[in-house]
Amino acid sequence: MSLSRHLASLSFQVAAAYLALGLLLTVASLYSLSAFQRQLGAIELVNRAGQLELAVEQMHAQAMNYWQNAPRDYPTYYRDVRLYYQDLLAQIATIDGIVDNFMSGDFSDTMPMPMPAWLQPHLGLEAEAAIVALEDTWEAWRARLFDALGDDENEPRLEWTAEQVIEDHSRLNAAVEVFAEALRRWSAREYQLMTQGTLAAAGITLVIAVLLLWLLQWKVLAPLRRTTAGFQRVADGDFRDQLPVVGTTELQDLSSSFNRLSERLDLLYRLIHALQQGQDLDQLMGLLNTEFRPLLGCDWSGLVFIDERRASARVETSWLDGLPQPGAQRLYRLQGTLLERVLADETPLHVQAMAERASANPAYELLRHLVALGMRDAIFLPLTPQTQTPIPAVVVFATRDPAGFGDARQRLLGNIGQLLTQGVGRTARLAEQGRLAAIGEFASGIVHELRTPLSTIAMALNFLAERTPELRAKRRVDLALGEAERTRRLLEEILLYAKPLSLDPRPVALAPLLEEQITMAAERHPGHAIRFEQASDGLQVLADPDRLRQVLTNLTDNACEAAPVGSVVTWRIAGAAEAAETAGTAENAKQSGADEIRLSVHNTGEPIPADRLPRLTEPFFSTKASGTGLGLAIVARLVEQHGGRLSIQSTVEQGTLVEILLPRWVDEAHGTAADPSR
Repeated sequence: MSLSRHLASLSFQVAAAYLALGLLLTVASLYSLSAFQRQLGAIELVNRAGQLELAVEQMHAQAMNYWQNAPRDYPTYYRDVRLYYQDLLAQIATIDGIVDNFMSGDFSDTMPMPMPAWLQPHLGLEAEAAIVALEDTWEAWRARLFDALGDDENEPRLEWTAEQVIEDHSRLNAAVEVFAEALRRWSAREYQLMTQGTLAAAGITLVIAVLLLWLLQWKVLAPLRRTTAGFQRVADGDFRDQLPVVGTTELQDLSSSFNRLSERLDLLYRLIHALQQGQDLDQLMGLLNTEFRPLLGCDWSGLVFIDERRASARVETSWLDGLPQPGAQRLYRLQGTLLERVLADETPLHVQAMAERASANPAYELLRHLVALGMRDAIFLPLTPQTQTPIPAVVVFATRDPAGFGDARQRLLGNIGQLLTQGVGRTARLAEQGRLAAIGEFASGIVHELRTPLSTIAMALNFLAERTPELRAKRRVDLALGEAERTRRLLEEILLYAKPLSLDPRPVALAPLLEEQITMAAERHPGHAIRFEQASDGLQVLADPDRLRQVLTNLTDNACEAAPVGSVVTWRIAGAAEAAETAGTAENAKQSGADEIRLSVHNTGEPIPADRLPRLTEPFFSTKASGTGLGLAIVARLVEQHGGRLSIQSTVEQGTLVEILLPRWVDEAHGTAADPSR
């Protein structure tokens, strides 16, 4: 991290703010402690001044007492020498000590606790002037006192001394009072300064704390609220929302990450929207290479289709540097290539060191082509069977970046890879459906064109049949007429399967419709017994009667044609739950929908091989030599158009069972199945 980013980081700023606040509190605490200590010193100095006043008053009182009670004999005098004289010397020593202490300015021995020099009391000018005046007065007063005492310490002149103390008391007392008053005023000022300083320190601390709180609000909480609001807008669906990249380094990184997230969500939303609109392959690849190119970091991308025999691969569409390559469709061999490997594994493949791998294997033709374009790294995303694409395909992304697709982009491709493959697969399915629709329209046109000449041919053959007496020639004409009729039916079935279905749904009672079809089928198949079993009465569906007749007729004819002569073909109608109960499984009865009707036709005879069952509804697949292979395909399509399901089961023991599940119709006005006779 650079110095500027480090200084702009939230951790540094918060640490600096808390450090500044801590230093401020420390300084305020030290100042308060020093002020408190200085105030204690001031109080002690004032007490010393009081001791000085007391000592002066005590000397005056003792002098007055000695003057009034002066001794009249030597024993009494010597007693006073021991008492009054020694006490006088003690008072003088006390005053000397106090005056010397104030004159020196060193009060360390007088403080209640040891104090550094910078915490020592500093008296003001007034107090210092008073100390000097007191010291001068005291020195003069003391000299006169010792002159009165005399030089003989064994027999001092106590009376003269007492008289001197009394006479000179007012001068010394005045100086002491001036000094004490100056000291008290100094102490009051010190207390006032201490109070003001403590309040100022508390105020400054409070102001700085408020400033730090405002800084935290402005630098951290406000951007976080903006970010939270941005996340809420994105959660509400506004994927285009962007945040200003301001604030500390961490908040700038958070805002930048949010903007990238919002941008990617918007791109993914647009991709999903494009997929829902069913854009073709060129449009989809164009979106990936214009909008998603900065996100994916790809310089080349392409969609490779594999032929049905898995023999070759063809680049269907490709983009280079954000531009399409219209003439870049190329054919490559598939065997022994990475394309074959990724399709077999059905998992994405990250190809690194492309130049080395391409030169080491001659079969890697697509890889060599990408290397020639300057690509160094590629990712192959297969369109697997899970994507339900009609043909195998691989989406390829390649980049020139020497670092290749990093972990972040690999994770991104891994996250959206399934979406991309699903989208491309869906687009491919839509393209295939469009192709089939075009084929169906083309087939319908051919059928319409062939019906007219076929009718003309049939009319000519009928004319020849009526005019040809020779039996051999007539047999050939009848054969041609039969083939013409079969061709006409085939064309009709192709037209029915190819053209879009148009249904006219209405409530239909199944039992009468099925009885009618069974009666008609009995005439067409006299060698079979067709039975009808009805488990419930009044069952109705919402269907097109003509299309439903076509389904029932086709299934009845197939069942009779597949059953041996003399066998029984059975039709049954029941509610889905009732059919499951008849089968003897209560669990199936619970799982079966109560709003469905089950129609089933059953016949005995040769079973259908298991490998052919899934293909019975495929167009042009038939198990009969003369069949067109469109009957069951048309039936399945008609059943699906009615919202139903078709299933076919065939075993040696049970024979062949064809079942149709159709939604049951209920009269919403009465809440019950309607009576069609009303």
